[in-house]
This record gives sequence, C-alpha cells and structure tokens, in this order.
Amino acid sequence: MPEGTVHEAEVHAVLSARSKPRSNGTIKKKVVGLSAALVIALVLPQVVTNTYWLGLLNFLIIYSILCLSLNLILGFTGLLSLGHAAFYGIGAYTTAILMTRYHVGFLPAMLASAMLALVFSLFLGIPASKVRGDYFTLLTIAFGEIFRLIAQAWIGFTGGAMGIVGIPIPKVFGMPIRTETQFYYLGLILLAITFVCLTIIVQSRIGRALIAIREDELAAKSMGINTPWYIIMAFTIGSFFAAVAGSFLAVYQTTVTPSNFRLEESCLMIIMVIVGGMGNLWAPLAGVLIMTLATEMFRSLAEYRMLIIGGIMMLVLLFRPQGIFGSSAFKD
Repeated sequence: MPEGTVHEAEVHAVLSARSKPRSNGTIKKKVVGLSAALVIALVLPQVVTNTYWLGLLNFLIIYSILCLSLNLILGFTGLLSLGHAAFYGIGAYTTAILMTRYHVGFLPAMLASAMLALVFSLFLGIPASKVRGDYFTLLTIAFGEIFRLIAQAWIGFTGGAMGIVGIPIPKVFGMPIRTETQFYYLGLILLAITFVCLTIIVQSRIGRALIAIREDELAAKSMGINTPWYIIMAFTIGSFFAAVAGSFLAVYQTTVTPSNFRLEESCLMIIMVIVGGMGNLWAPLAGVLIMTLATEMFRSLAEYRMLIIGGIMMLVLLFRPQGIFGSSAFKD
C-alpha cells in the first residue's frame, strides 16, 4: 500500500475514533483516583503550613496551567511554540494595568487579559498557520522577544525594567485573597477550570482533528480537515489560558517585570511538557512537579543546577522520548 494511503488510513482512524466502552471496574477506579486526588489537593494546605512550601505549591499551580495550555499546542497539535511566555506576560501586564490604574476588579481584569491575549494570538496565529517547522518556531520566538522588549522599553506604560508594583490584593465575590492558603485555593479553582475545559476539547472531534494534524498534516488535509483553522484554534485557546496564569501571577506577586517573561520561561515550559509527556493532559502536571522539585533540590548547586536539569531532560529524551507519563491522548 502506498505510504500516503497508509497515512490517510491512520488519520481516518483517529478521526473516527470513539472512546471504548469502559467496564464498571475501570470507571470506579477512575472515579476513586480522581476523588483521591481532589481530596489530597483540598486538604494539602491544612497539612503543609510552612509559607515557603505553600508558595512553592502556588507556583506549581501557575506552571501547571501554563503547561496544560502549551500542551494543547505542542502535544496535541505538534507545534513548537517558544513564545508562550509572551501571552503569559500579556495576561500579567493587562491585569496589573487594569487593577492599578483603572481600579478594575480581579475577575473582570483576568477575563479582559485572557481575551486580549486571545486577540493577539489570533493576529499571530493567522500568519503562523501558513508556516511550519523551524519557521513557526522562529515566528513565535520573534513575537516573544518583541513583547519583552516593548515591556522593557515602554517605561510610561509598562514601567520599563522596574515593571508595575503595588498591584492590589484580589477580591473574589467580595472576599479578599491575602494569605498563601487563600491564593492556593483560588489557583486550584483556576487550574480545575483549565483542566476541565481542555479535557472537553481534546476528547471531542476538535481534539481528534488536532491529533490528526500532528500525525500527518497533509493526510489530515486530504481527509477534509481545515488545518489552518484548527491550528489557529489550538493556538488561541492555549494563549487564552496562558494569560489566565499570567493574571494570577500578577495578583499573587503584586508586581510584574519583563524578566518574568523571558525566552527562558518558554523553554522551561517546553521542558516540563516534554519530561511529563506530550499528548496527555495528566502528564504535564507530573512534569511540572518533577522539574520544580529538581530545581529546588539542586538550589544549593546554583552554578550547576541548569546543567543538572538539562541532564535530566537528556535522559528522558534518550530512554523515554514520549515523556515519563506520555501516552495516547485518548487515554486521558
């Protein structure tokens, strides 16, 4: 059978795939596992009372939202975006400006930030959908660096290198969020919303179309998939949730600076997604946990820390190229 026909057959199988009927035992195990994870997440701040570790948990939540959103672009669509930190920054700066200068509440500011990131990603996604491979990656790098340089140079609007400070504490339905524990629960709600929304997307026909594009774009196109439209959709949805993480960062840190959104941040997100496993919604969460703990463990070896982290990634790529917990997207 010709190679092109084989690829088309594989893509057709992806598009026509449906969730296999699960036995009652499998469903019960999944429900028990999710319930246990939820209970642990809810009681964790009551067990971990040290403010340092609670702060670390809050950053785990931020990076989990970021990596989930990046996984939709990288893991499910197969597009290497090195500009994800820019949309993270758009969310943070928009929230900071709206709350400090226009006294907008946190929830409206977060929604406005996410929508603005969606608009910018749409403008970038339209030309980006016409290029592939290295050209797509270079385009996202350029966008990320342009954002960082504008944030650093536009002193009157963004505060320049000093950034924006004194962001007021957020209020959610009238309740002020001040403590590490309160921020943890707020972040946990945002993470849960992100996870549920992305789960609905990837388990729908949209998700199957994205995977078909990742496996073979030409074959997917021949099967009638509007590939540019789906690529733009994945890019904008991923950017939307990256801005949500940025908005949370702004109120959590009470300050934002251009150094928070460098190219290194995008690279770190990609490492977390790859180490955990691409094309699986649960796997990046494990990648975030592993890489964050590795960073903390080697903090005393500051000059060698990045070398050690790079070594961990090389080992994963050599012996587990699909990621530590990587598997088929339909197993989520």
